[in-house]
Amino acid sequence: MRAVAAYLVFFLHFRPLAQHTGWADAVMSQFYVGVAMFFVLSGFVIATRYQNSVQLTRAWWRRYLWRRFARIYPAYFILNGTALYHVYWPLRAATAANSLLLIFLSQSMLRGFSRTLKFVGLPQGWSLTPEECFYLSAPLLLLAWQHWGRRSAVAFVAIVTSIGLLLTYLCKDQPALHGFFGSYHHLFNFTFFGRVLEFVIGVGLARWWHRRPAQTIAQRWPWLTIGGALASSSIVIALAVVNPPIDFDNPYDGPLAASAILLNNIAFPIAIALLYAGLLAESSGLRRLLSTELMQELGRSSYFFYLLHVGLLSIWWQNTFGWGRHVFWQFTVTMLLAELGFRLLEEPLRRWLLPHSLKPIQES
Repeated sequence: MRAVAAYLVFFLHFRPLAQHTGWADAVMSQFYVGVAMFFVLSGFVIATRYQNSVQLTRAWWRRYLWRRFARIYPAYFILNGTALYHVYWPLRAATAANSLLLIFLSQSMLRGFSRTLKFVGLPQGWSLTPEECFYLSAPLLLLAWQHWGRRSAVAFVAIVTSIGLLLTYLCKDQPALHGFFGSYHHLFNFTFFGRVLEFVIGVGLARWWHRRPAQTIAQRWPWLTIGGALASSSIVIALAVVNPPIDFDNPYDGPLAASAILLNNIAFPIAIALLYAGLLAESSGLRRLLSTELMQELGRSSYFFYLLHVGLLSIWWQNTFGWGRHVFWQFTVTMLLAELGFRLLEEPLRRWLLPHSLKPIQES
């Protein structure tokens, strides 16, 4: 499903049907829902891996954070760094200080908090800022949920959202802050504080799955899978109805209308969690397809694909063939290069970094 989510985002950014107005392109322009799929999956994966092992000790936190760092950062640092090099090198004396600040904000992932700076470097990299915020807060949520149940999850969402609302109220319309928490649209589209529910839904899915006896696979008609797929598809169509058409030249702003934000941040994550529940618990053709070795391998390389698809490769493709030309060939080339990048760069770096944590531990 990570591969499916990454491919949806690709076809959002390089819409092959954008030259032809109609329902197909209107629906494709709502494929930013792939990010919501990532966020729900992140909540599920982190909770599945750590919900019974969280310890409030310095050693545990350092091992946990190092593992998250080794998984996410090396590929980001290299690919985002190449994009920054392309834009800012060589540094010009008159703007060197400003350029270095932008490079720091981008490489540190802090740029995701800024309405105006979030696309510095690889534009899709903004989504890693909410991911890192979730990684930092997830152990506290898991402990609270274990001790106080679903009420703590509701409180967690309320507290995080309230912090985001307060920060935005204090920081919006403040030019000196360079767009940090600069608007409510930015809050609910691009920050953890506005999209926390998606991660929490994924955590709830993991807890539901963990409580199932022996986590058995039902052989009955896959109602959860069908219901989740239909609900998710229906919400994407509804988004195409209520959301204003996305600018052909700037497909990064996500849902604009308030009703579209509610559909994207609340309704769609619930629907996609229903689909995930069906894939976990029911035997179906879709489950068998996604379980094939090919799809599993594409899923493993999907993070590299996500980082690669907008960057130097897409710039070269646009300069060579033009924007929106030969998109399916571009997709194929990006997929193949992502597989090579995963095998030769991302995974070797992760395996090299992991032993450098304080004490090696067996990861479940």
